[in-house]
Amino acid sequence: MNKRLQQWLLFLVWIIPVLAACETESTGTPAATTGAEAVVSQPTRTVKPIVSFTPRFTATPIPSLTPIPSETPIPSETPVPPTVTDTPSPTPTATVDGVIYADENVNLRDGPGFDQPVVLSVPSGTQLGVLRLKTDSRGFDWYEVAFTDEDGEMRHLWVRTNLVVTDYEDVIIEPTPTPTPATPAPEAESEEAEEDQSPAPAFESNNVNILAYCRQKGVVPPKPTTDDKVVIEWSWFVARPEYMEEHLTNANYQVELDGELLDNWRAYASETKQEAGVWIVYWYYPVGRLSAGPHEITFRLTWDEMVSDGYQRFGPGTPTEVDEGSCLFTVVEPES
Repeated sequence: MNKRLQQWLLFLVWIIPVLAACETESTGTPAATTGAEAVVSQPTRTVKPIVSFTPRFTATPIPSLTPIPSETPIPSETPVPPTVTDTPSPTPTATVDGVIYADENVNLRDGPGFDQPVVLSVPSGTQLGVLRLKTDSRGFDWYEVAFTDEDGEMRHLWVRTNLVVTDYEDVIIEPTPTPTPATPAPEAESEEAEEDQSPAPAFESNNVNILAYCRQKGVVPPKPTTDDKVVIEWSWFVARPEYMEEHLTNANYQVELDGELLDNWRAYASETKQEAGVWIVYWYYPVGRLSAGPHEITFRLTWDEMVSDGYQRFGPGTPTEVDEGSCLFTVVEPES
């Protein structure tokens, strides 16, 4: 209905001015007269007032509905996956203190074995921590040691057990073996350091070395006291290094102290060293403190196969199938 009312109002607003205009035009004009008469009698044109129509009300358009905005869903939190971090392998903790003891610098290697590259050489008196013990494929014992280098970096390296003064084997009854670490490329000076390696004459300053065949060599043995630690010593030299490998592979040392066999003798060998034109290996077997009185060492060396030292042949089928010797020495009480 509002729409029709609007239409009527618009129609009336339009038609009223039209009707008013028509009424004005319909007022008659008198016939022509004389000039004077025309002036006097000409009526004045009166324009009827235009009646404006005031609408009773103005239609208010119905407001359009404003759509209610739909709820924007709150995004759910996407769980962030936890960052995977590598769990560090436990680092062996040094269990026992140790000190390098030798006449010259001692090689620290990347792994347990003479075939492992030399990482660095350290002088006698160097302190380190002994981590564990491992025997290589040739029967030699090695300590893994923790050593702090000049840059303050902790290095885990390997050294022959007979070059370290430590009571590790007394403290650790059953050391846990560890796998051989990966071997990096050897340093350029590794071979030269190997040639300069010297064997350790003893474990500690109060050790006394006794030559196993002092009688055959004409050497008068020292007289250790009951406070000294006795170390039994012997050696083997060859003209060229390949002969030493042949000897170590086939040699069988039977060394006894007072009739008791000293087993695991391979563990107490030094590294091969060039000395006075020959290649030599020393053995230093610690037997500890002995009681006062006479003691005897018996020495016997045989070979599984014939070998040569570059000067003569030894072993089966040769003039020297057995090499024997002995040494008698006396342990005394310390002076008060």
